[in-house]
Amino acid sequence: MKLNINKNVVNLMLCIGMTVLLIIAFLPILGLKWTWLRYAFAAGAVLTLIAQILTKYPGKGFREKRLKHMNVWSAILYCVSAGCLFTTSQDMQNSWVAFLLAGAILQIYATMMLSKLANKEK
Repeated sequence: MKLNINKNVVNLMLCIGMTVLLIIAFLPILGLKWTWLRYAFAAGAVLTLIAQILTKYPGKGFREKRLKHMNVWSAILYCVSAGCLFTTSQDMQNSWVAFLLAGAILQIYATMMLSKLANKEK
């Protein structure tokens, strides 16, 4: 089954999901710890995962495919981070930041390298 989803819709989903993750990750620093924040964080993580899965890169090279998969894995790490917020173990609740940062570092690297490859092709 092939989905025909507009590229602008996927980009909007990614922007919304990443913005939600950024804002909600910043709120505990301000001292806000509402219960519903973890649900919003999880929704942003899932939205980011869906957008990364639906993102298509026109290149056929192995390196581009690997970098695309790295973006998907970073979104999976965001979902694991959201899952840590729902556990009852205090150690797992405190490790959500580590998974969030690991996903962010992976995404920054993959995005920078994809941009570099796109500039090389031009």
